[in-house]
Amino acid sequence: MISSSRVRSIVRRTGVAVASAVALASCALPGNVTGSREVTAMFDDVGDLVNGHSVQVADVRIGSVTDIELTDDYRAMVTMSIKDDVFVPLESRALLRTTSLLGEKFIEIRPLDEDDPLAGTDLVDGDAIPESTEAPELEFVTERAVAILGSVVSNDIATLVETGSISFAGRGPELRSLVEDLSTISGTLADQTDELIRIIDALDGATATLAGGASDIDSLLVNLAETTGVLADNRDEAIDAIRELTRLAQVQNDTVFEPYLDVVDTQIKQLDAILAEVDRDQQQVADTLFWIAQFADKLPHAAPGDFAQVYGLIEVADLGL
Repeated sequence: MISSSRVRSIVRRTGVAVASAVALASCALPGNVTGSREVTAMFDDVGDLVNGHSVQVADVRIGSVTDIELTDDYRAMVTMSIKDDVFVPLESRALLRTTSLLGEKFIEIRPLDEDDPLAGTDLVDGDAIPESTEAPELEFVTERAVAILGSVVSNDIATLVETGSISFAGRGPELRSLVEDLSTISGTLADQTDELIRIIDALDGATATLAGGASDIDSLLVNLAETTGVLADNRDEAIDAIRELTRLAQVQNDTVFEPYLDVVDTQIKQLDAILAEVDRDQQQVADTLFWIAQFADKLPHAAPGDFAQVYGLIEVADLGL
């Protein structure tokens, strides 16, 4: 396994060789930008950062590094000189970055509130930026990768191969069945290509219809929002109204319906008995209705004008006199 110091040495020598070919890309930005405000930021490691390196906001130089000191807790305190005419919120993060792959270090100041960068309090002389972080360097990333890969020894690879062999051993029929099922599903989807195309066209048509009614949908949403707002604004009144309706229903039940429940129950039972009797004598009811209909039909013939025709049925009986 390659040691960390060996990796660091290789990366540094490679950097020197490449730097000679890309010297223009890795050269420092010309000129120092300073101001009357000096602010500080704390870092765990500043790498190759030195005095004179730039301080930037949105890739625009607004200041320079003026001092780097080691603190009692073995951290690096970086002092920066910032231009006076640039608003930089105290609520920011100092990020240690590199201008290019092999370029110089610089510090970028990023407002914590990305939606409103002008929010907060402007930095003044003597302020300390509360948050800081370092962008990962190629050297450290390579070292981590070598360390991780170095931990995967040949025995681990052999173990992985052996585990895979054990897992799939004797599973030939199952794997074959799985492949056949996947083939069947693929064939089914291929056979349904026309149907899938029709579904997609229908969805496209529905989308076009919705797009054509975008203004109506917009109005509907606006009205719904307004209605919701009105209900929210009158929530207490609505709750009071519901309570009053509930109380009214309770009072009506207690004062109107409750005293007559026995009477209503008796009437319902009597009506039920009448209907049961009618059901048992359906033929008699039918005959009665028939003769009533006959009477109503013959009555006009019995009184055609201003007189009535009366028919008498006289039955002579022997009285035994």
